[in-house]
Amino acid sequence: MEKDNLHISLKFLGDLNDVQIEKAISLLQKVSAESQHFLITLAKNIGSFPYFTRPRVIWAGIEKGSGLISRLYFSIEKNMKSEVFYRSENRFTAHITLARIKYIGYPKRLKDFIDNIAIESIPQQVRKIELMESQLSKEGPKYHVISSFSFLP
Repeated sequence: MEKDNLHISLKFLGDLNDVQIEKAISLLQKVSAESQHFLITLAKNIGSFPYFTRPRVIWAGIEKGSGLISRLYFSIEKNMKSEVFYRSENRFTAHITLARIKYIGYPKRLKDFIDNIAIESIPQQVRKIELMESQLSKEGPKYHVISSFSFLP
């Protein structure tokens, strides 16, 4: 994954029409106005969704700041729950997606490789939420920022 594509997904909204996008913008403005910027660091663990025996996503966990990210997630959930476009999710894990996998012939080799990766945790300020559109292509996902919402200093 390209470094410009690294992000933390707080909520997947699916395909929205213009009215739903405007409603999402309004709700995210409210959430961001109640939030302050904060610091995150990466955890030492790298994981996989759904399992290492059948990986579709490889991710890095968040150590410092994961509780604040979870709070943002639950605030978004609370504010969007009554909307037509709301999608229920089973659980939330604060993470940064590192790679998406369509097929892997030797998942054990991938697990062994990942177990030997050392993550250097460089602190990063989280200063905003962005409503993004993703378009999947053969070359990978392309992201476009629809709207950006800054946190309080």
